[in-house]
Amino acid sequence: MTGAAPESSRRIELHFGATREGFAAAFDELRRALDALSLQGWPRFSVELVFEEVVANVVRHGARPDRGTSISLEVVLQDDAVRLTFLDDGRAFDPRQRPNPAPPLDLEHAEVGGRGVMLIRSVCKGLEYARTPEGQNRLTVTVSRDATGGAGMSDGARSGA
Repeated sequence: MTGAAPESSRRIELHFGATREGFAAAFDELRRALDALSLQGWPRFSVELVFEEVVANVVRHGARPDRGTSISLEVVLQDDAVRLTFLDDGRAFDPRQRPNPAPPLDLEHAEVGGRGVMLIRSVCKGLEYARTPEGQNRLTVTVSRDATGGAGMSDGARSGA
């Protein structure tokens, strides 16, 4: 029988602490899983970029010092896209509300950092956020499986419309 692989074989699930160590271990596990699924090229780059930026933001800005913060990630390979759904119990943060930073006048005056959400927008075709009733952030990022790369989100997708 031919056809698409079962959904479970096209899905990756990770659970880890919002720490540098958790980030490193989960990134290694994600790379191994993407290797097993033969995801390469622009879609692979986009998935890894989104993972790095989202998780780094949770670790640096969302983790609560008074208690451990956890992150769950579900990656689903669809025929034309890859959907990444992050769930964390850190501080509330809706990246759709964060404006892109103004371009610097020159490199000498450019600020380091603050461009992660802009980078995510540049590689994704969809960005959804919800604060769950349980007090968790749920961020779903969809990237294209088109090998030519993504053109980034439209203004409607960026605003959540």
